[in-house]
Amino acid sequence: MKSTHRIGLLLALIFLVPALFFSVYEMSELNSDEKIIQDIYQKQLDAILFSVNQYSDDVIGSWIARIEPHLDNNLPKDSIPPKIYDLVGLNAALSGVFLVDSADGKPVFQLYSTAFKDRERLWNSISQTLADSASVIQQLIGYRESGFQKIYKLPLDRNASAGNYCLIFIHQRSDWDFKVGGLLIDPELFIQNVVGPRLQTAARDQFILSAVRKQGDSIAYSTSAPDTTNVTAEALTKDFWIFPDYSLGIRTSGTTLQQLARERTRANFLLLAGLDVVLIIGVVLVFRNLKKEVDLAQNKADFVSNVSHEIRTPLALISMFAETLEMDRVPTEEKKKEYYQIISKETQRLSGIVNKILNFSQTEANKKHFHFESLHIDTELNGILSTYQFHLKNKGFEYTYSPAGDIWVYADREALIEIIINLIDNAIKYSEDKKRIEINTGVEGTFGYIALRDYGVGISKQDQKHIFDKFYRVSSGNLAKSRGTGLGLSLVKQLIEAQGGKITVQSEPGKGSQFKVYFPLNNG
Repeated sequence: MKSTHRIGLLLALIFLVPALFFSVYEMSELNSDEKIIQDIYQKQLDAILFSVNQYSDDVIGSWIARIEPHLDNNLPKDSIPPKIYDLVGLNAALSGVFLVDSADGKPVFQLYSTAFKDRERLWNSISQTLADSASVIQQLIGYRESGFQKIYKLPLDRNASAGNYCLIFIHQRSDWDFKVGGLLIDPELFIQNVVGPRLQTAARDQFILSAVRKQGDSIAYSTSAPDTTNVTAEALTKDFWIFPDYSLGIRTSGTTLQQLARERTRANFLLLAGLDVVLIIGVVLVFRNLKKEVDLAQNKADFVSNVSHEIRTPLALISMFAETLEMDRVPTEEKKKEYYQIISKETQRLSGIVNKILNFSQTEANKKHFHFESLHIDTELNGILSTYQFHLKNKGFEYTYSPAGDIWVYADREALIEIIINLIDNAIKYSEDKKRIEINTGVEGTFGYIALRDYGVGISKQDQKHIFDKFYRVSSGNLAKSRGTGLGLSLVKQLIEAQGGKITVQSEPGKGSQFKVYFPLNNG
């Protein structure tokens, strides 16, 4: 496994894996927290509803207690006791009171509010339902004989009762005389007038309590007025004891518990996801920087090895032929001249390597001084080619030069020459079979360019991204076979960019490469 792969795996194990485990754990904890919150609200609702139901029972029980003492007075038939009349008048939720003889089912008296337009229809519904509920009435009488007052909701026709609830109880005058008493109660007025103040006290602006009609899912009463919230969004609801067609809902102010839970979960999820993304980006950046440093260190090591090899070869030849000449072991003058030429050639090669390293070092440290001037591309290229012509032919290369015309650029002469020579050297070094170089010039926009094409081994797309990096050398394929310092193209890029230009490459493995260097035009 490569060192960079080991570093990446180590970073993932140290940072990413714990972060992902922590995120999963936190999300599970969030779900647990939301369940705890809902349990707390459920218990709060149960407590409030128990209190409200108990209070409702007490209120209705008190109404019955206030009615019963006045049912024993010897009043004329169908006359209404004044106290009962007053009780109905003072309580809008109490729509009516009646008393029926349990023996013959005939009414003793009837008192209804003006809410009932068809009183005859109402009484017919009551009497018919009472007749159908004889067994229930006997059970209620049994409870009363045992000293317990039991209230029963009589199932009346909703249209006949105008939506009122009919609650019946047993009134006992003697051991043998039982009568059925009844209360007609408007549930919504009861909730609004009787239960409402109790709900307001329980809510205390900490949450919202709503009485909900099951039919139509609408709000009959809310501690937050006006309240237009969709009732189906109520977090928690539970039925009233006395009024099973209504339920009590609880939610937080401004939103429902489900929405609160979703928003809280979403916010925490986004926060955790954001932290994970930042951490992943951080790890990726650290890995990239470490990889870059490791690659640079490896390239530097390769550079030292390659430079040592490049320097050792000319030094060995110079030393060997100098020693041969010094010991006067050369048989003829022609051989001496050949040895001198080899020594001179290797010395130039050695100087070239040293100069390239020095130029790179100066450019890298921004210590290289440029002398910019107006240069004629055709003149400079002709000068370079006439000087380098012998070297090209000696290597078996042929070249063509196609100038585009009168092109003047603003550049440093020495830098321009060094750029072109480096590109020619590269073309020579990486061309094996087809030894041909094509050079042409042209203008693109505000730049004049010099294009140099060879038909050598070419460069892969992956390596093209790195060939201008310092110390970089291709590690596989035909390009890896050639020795070098790895500074040539990096130096070219630095020199051209220092002059306000740029360099591009087009290449395909096995089909050669074309490098284009662009210099700013100087048309003045």
